[in-house]
Amino acid sequence: MKFLNGPSLSQIYRNVCWLLGWSPRELIEEALRRIDNDVNPLIVKLPTGYGKTSITLCAGLACKENDANWLRVIHVLPMRSIVDDIELRLSSHIQRLNFAGTKVYKQYMGSSMSPFYCGKGIIVTTFDTFMMNLFKIPAPEFRKIIELGYSHYDVPRANIYSSAVVFDEFHLLSNIGSLEDELKSLASSLAAVRALCEAGVPLVISTATLPEVLIRTIVDILKKVGVEIDERNILRWGDLKDSSFEKSTRLKRISLRIIDKNEIINLLKKYPEKKVLVVMNKVERAVKVFREIRQAVGSSPQIILLHGRLREDVKRERIKNIDHAQIVIATQVVEAGVDKSFDVLITDPCPLDRFIQRAGRVARSAESREGNICVIELTDDEQYSGVYSRELTRDSFNVLERLDEETFEKLEFEEMLIREMERVYEQYVNPDLIIRHTRIKILNQLDEQPLLGKDEARGAFVELKGFTDSFGIVTVFDASEICKNFSYEFCVGVSEDAARRLLKSGCMVLMRKRSGRETLSRYIKEVKIDLEDFRLVCLKDELIKRILNAREPLTVSLLKYGIDGLAVREIDPVEGLVWI
Repeated sequence: MKFLNGPSLSQIYRNVCWLLGWSPRELIEEALRRIDNDVNPLIVKLPTGYGKTSITLCAGLACKENDANWLRVIHVLPMRSIVDDIELRLSSHIQRLNFAGTKVYKQYMGSSMSPFYCGKGIIVTTFDTFMMNLFKIPAPEFRKIIELGYSHYDVPRANIYSSAVVFDEFHLLSNIGSLEDELKSLASSLAAVRALCEAGVPLVISTATLPEVLIRTIVDILKKVGVEIDERNILRWGDLKDSSFEKSTRLKRISLRIIDKNEIINLLKKYPEKKVLVVMNKVERAVKVFREIRQAVGSSPQIILLHGRLREDVKRERIKNIDHAQIVIATQVVEAGVDKSFDVLITDPCPLDRFIQRAGRVARSAESREGNICVIELTDDEQYSGVYSRELTRDSFNVLERLDEETFEKLEFEEMLIREMERVYEQYVNPDLIIRHTRIKILNQLDEQPLLGKDEARGAFVELKGFTDSFGIVTVFDASEICKNFSYEFCVGVSEDAARRLLKSGCMVLMRKRSGRETLSRYIKEVKIDLEDFRLVCLKDELIKRILNAREPLTVSLLKYGIDGLAVREIDPVEGLVWI
C-alpha cells in the first residue's frame, strides 16, 4: 500500500529495528515491501518466534501522521489472554519509541478501550468480537440487540472497512484440529477473509502452521469473487534467505522424549534451575498437575498456574509475571502470541499444529542454546477427549513417537514437523466441503446486502449459534468480589454445557435492573445482594426450566430476561473455577 507522504513500511521497520536494537528480519522486511507495493491480501507463513507482530507495529506507526491509506490497524487474535499480552508488548514498544501519537487499544467483551473500533492507531481484539462487529452484531451492544432489538452496526463496520486488518495465528482462528464443529470457526473466518478482500481492505494473514490445504481453500474462495491470488500473495519461509536468523537457530538444539505421566515430578527435580512450561489439554488436568507439583516442591510464587477459567484480573497479573516464574502450568492459553522463552516443555499429546506452537515457546530467546521437549505418552482418550479429534491427535502422536530420543537443530525440527503436519492435514481437510459451507453464504449475504439489517443479523446469529466456536461462552461472576466493587474483571467464561450445570445446581444470576419495564420479580426466589445496576438473585425453578428448554443459545435466553451472567459464591483466586 503506497503512502501519500512519508516513509514506506519497510523503511519504518528499519528505523524501528535500529531504535529498539532488533536484528532486522529479511522476510518481515519483504512482507512490508509487498504491502507497500499493493499486494493484497498477504499470507505470511513464517516460523514461531520470527517477529511477525512487528508487521502490525509498523502499520500502526504509519497511521501517526495520516500517511497510510488506513486509519487504524485491527490486530485479530483467537484468545483474550493473548490480546492482553500483545497489547502490553505493543504499548511497551511504542513507549520506548516515544511515538506519543500512536495508541494501542484492546477490545473484547468486558474491555472497552475502543468499543466500536473508533480508536486511531492499533486495536488488538478477539476473533469473536471482530466477527460480531463485521457482521452487524456490534459486540458492545449485544445485550441491546437481544433484549431491546436495536444497534448501531454501521459504526464498527465503517471503522473496519477503513482499517488495515491483521489476522494473527490464523490456524487458531480457524480452530482446525479441535473436536468442536471445526467448520464453524473455519467457515466464519473464510467468510471474513472474502468480505474484506472483496472490499479491498488491506489484509495480512499471519501464521506459523497454517496447512497448505487451507491456503489453497482461501485462494479458491477469493477466486469466486474476482480476487486473484498468486505467489506474490504468499510469503513462506524459504522464499528468501535470512542468514542471521538461520545462524542463530543453528546454535540451538532441541531434544524430544516420550515420557510416562508419572515422570513429571522427577523431571522438575532433574532441571531445578531451568524454566519449565507444562501444558495440559484441559483445565482439570492442569490444576491436578499444579497441586501435585506444589505438594512435591512446595508453594512458591515462582510456580504459576494459567488457564481460561481464572478470573480476568488474576489471569492478567499472572501473564505479566511469567518472566519471573520458574514453573508455569498452563492450558492452550500459552500456545501462541505469548512471547516467552522456556528451557523445558512437558506437554500432553495434541494435533501437530498445536504442538508446533507449544514447541515454539522452547529456546525462544536469543541467548538460549538448548531446549528439552517431553511429550506425555498417549495412553487413553482422557488426555484429549472433549478437546481434540481422536484420529488427528493419534496420528500426530505417532509422528512424535518416531522422533523419540532424537536431537535436532531448532529450525530443522520445526520445518520437519510442518512437513509432517501438511501430510497429516491433507487427510482431514476437504476444501470442497468448506467452500460449499452454508455459513459462508449466509455471512457474505449479510455483509453484501445493505437491506439486511439488525433483525436479519440477529436472526442469523441465533440460527447459526454465533459466528465462532467461542460464542456460547457464559460469564460467571465472583459474588464475593462484585458485591464490593462491580467489575467484569471478577469473572470467568465457561462453556454452555458447564453453565447449564451451574443453573441446574441453583446458582445465583446477575440480573439487570429494568427501569420502567417488567421487573421479572415473579421469577425471583430470593434477592441475595442489591447492587447499583444489578441484583444477585436466585431464580425460581419455573424460569430456570424455561431458559434451559429454550431452542436458542443459552447466552441469548439469559439476556432476554435481563441476565448478564451467572454467579458463584467465590471463584478460587489460586485455582480458578475448575470442577463444574
